[in-house]
Amino acid sequence: MKLFLFEFATCGERVADSIAVEGLAMFKTLYHGFKKHCEVLAFVREEFNFLGLPFGKLEEIENWLEKCDSFLIVAPEDEFILLNLTKKAEKYCENLGSSSRAIAITSDKWKLYKKLKGKVLMPKTSKKELKEKFLVKPRVSCGGEGIGFTEDVKNGFIAQEFISGKPLSVSLIVRDEIEVVSVNEQILENFRYKGAVVPARIDQRTAMEVCEEAIKAVESVPGLKGYVGVDLVYSDQPYVIEINARITTPIIAFDRAYGANVADMILGDFEYSWLRRQKIEKGNFEDYFAKVGSTAIRICDL
Repeated sequence: MKLFLFEFATCGERVADSIAVEGLAMFKTLYHGFKKHCEVLAFVREEFNFLGLPFGKLEEIENWLEKCDSFLIVAPEDEFILLNLTKKAEKYCENLGSSSRAIAITSDKWKLYKKLKGKVLMPKTSKKELKEKFLVKPRVSCGGEGIGFTEDVKNGFIAQEFISGKPLSVSLIVRDEIEVVSVNEQILENFRYKGAVVPARIDQRTAMEVCEEAIKAVESVPGLKGYVGVDLVYSDQPYVIEINARITTPIIAFDRAYGANVADMILGDFEYSWLRRQKIEKGNFEDYFAKVGSTAIRICDL
């Protein structure tokens, strides 16, 4: 099998270093993981020449897809980049990720809220101000960009009830059945992603409640497939915040935490068990797993 692997920050266009470093870390993890199973075709932007892969441009993507049997695209939801790239790629070969139909829902926080309302527990959400303490978020964004406390809900934004609690994410593999592979603790600063603890430091009862809610959320959106991440906040109970119909950053710690690469999990060729808890940190480090500019990501035992 020939797989076309594309990660937007590494293979596509330049983004902020703090975001690009997560993309590079995910690309490295996926590339080395899938190479064990199939021939992986990929190109990179010139600044990532140390990866030893050919240079390419985003507008050349269809030439690469024509050569392949399957593809996996990792890209931000911003400006519907993930949606548009997936739509284009689906014309050529098999998608190992979620369908464009599912991504069209999960990329827009308002559409996702309407899809999940009444099916899972979510914070109150509106296109107008709320009586409760609320955050304002762009309808289409990722990585915590544009989120903050303000009373002004502009066009293209939503108001969402602020739930105080522990931020978590659930990593799932979606095929005919849904399998939870990890519950992760998110490290946030001003609502922006700064790292994770894999697996999360929570008790078994909390983990079960969180997993049940994440599974219900995924079951509610047709077309989700492969790796899917669900963000939640655990307060008195778990509240679903959003669904990421794509690879997310905690996968870079799976080899060390569970002894299996996410590629093994996606292809259904894995056995894993919890080996040791890992911490993913983003900052300025001399020892790192990936680095872009002055921003690095490291993975260490916790």
